This record gives sequence, C-alpha cells and structure tokens, in this order.
Amino acid sequence: MLGNGTGEIAYVALRLHGPEASIETPSDWHEHRRAWVRLGFGVLTVAFSFPWYGKIPKDDGQCSGPRYGFSFFGDMLWIYTGKSTSHKGKWITITMPWAWKHVRHSYLRIDGTRHHDAVQGDYEAPEDTRQTFSYTYTRRSGEVQDRTATINGEEREWRLHYCPWLPWPRKLVRSININFSDEVGERSGSWKGGTIGCGWDWKHGETQEQSLRRMERERKL
Repeated sequence: MLGNGTGEIAYVALRLHGPEASIETPSDWHEHRRAWVRLGFGVLTVAFSFPWYGKIPKDDGQCSGPRYGFSFFGDMLWIYTGKSTSHKGKWITITMPWAWKHVRHSYLRIDGTRHHDAVQGDYEAPEDTRQTFSYTYTRRSGEVQDRTATINGEEREWRLHYCPWLPWPRKLVRSININFSDEVGERSGSWKGGTIGCGWDWKHGETQEQSLRRMERERKL
C-alpha cells in the first residue's frame, strides 16, 4: 500500500520466516518519518507504518532506526534493544538448545581415513591427500569443456551447541573439495565467471573418483 506523498505505508509478504513482533522508529536517513510495525507468522509477514513525531536519531551507516521486539528463525532468537551503529548491533541473540555447533574439520586420506584435524589457519589439504582427474562439462550450448579437477576428501562434525563434549548426538558430513584448472559451467567467460572450485558429497561406499564422476553426471554448474 502506498500513501499520498509518503511512499510505502504497509505490505504483506509470503516468505518462510519465524515468528516476529517488532517496531522500528525512523532515523534521519529515512525520507519519510514513519514507524514500522512488523508481525511475522511463519509463512506470512504483515507490516504497517504510522507517522512518527518522536525523537529522530542520527544514522550511523545502518540505514535503519531504533528497533525493539523480537524475531525467531531456525535455531536463533533475536531480541532487538535499540539503535544499531556501524560499530555495534543493538540486539541480543539466544541460541536454541537444538542448535548445532561445529567442532571439527578434518582432512581425509584417499581411502577415507582421517589424515589430521585442521586448526585455525590450516586451509590447504596435504599434498598426499590430493588426486587429479580429467573432468568434462557440456554446456547447454553444446560446448564441451575439458578440465582437470584436483580433489581431496574432508569431513566436518557438529554437536549440540550447549554440550559439544557429548559424543552423541552428532552430525557428520563427508565431502570432496574440488578445484578446476579453469572456469567451468554456464557462466564461463561472462562477467560473473564460471565455477573454479566447489564441494560435493562423498557417499560411503564410493571412492573419491566415483563421487566426482557422479557430480560430473548430475550437477549443473
């Protein structure tokens, strides 16, 4: 809904979002001095505004005003407590008990056994865990791209946020990390550029090459 000379004054949006109830008053960045109320109902967000005659704080690069209320999505509750600045956000976040916390990133040997656990700053796979294979991608235009793919195996583990010391429950994800010799995919040669690296799930019972070949068959880049 648009107001006479005031721009947008209300809207309804269909989107996947958690419950929300918040009010945001304007800062001096806003062209129209209106306060916004936002109410979220899971898949429906209703927002409306009204004229604001109260205090107008200066904006600090946030393009937003003081906000109060809460919103919830996934495994995080956000409580808004005022005006954010370019240096500090005015909110409190509360992680839910069912949230996952990342506890391990490991490099795997070619046979799938653990080589070592990565530490901070350890971003390169050991040379003896890497393999190189040919890789072919056919674009929708019919162009065939022949590339070299260098791959290595990795495993990541998550445990419950508030008790990561418990051995269970846990979530394990095993994948291959892929680096191409040149850009690959439908956007190759464009200003957006093609894919030069990506990850792909490495299923149990597969070799790393079999995982790569499955990606070669199934994945559009």
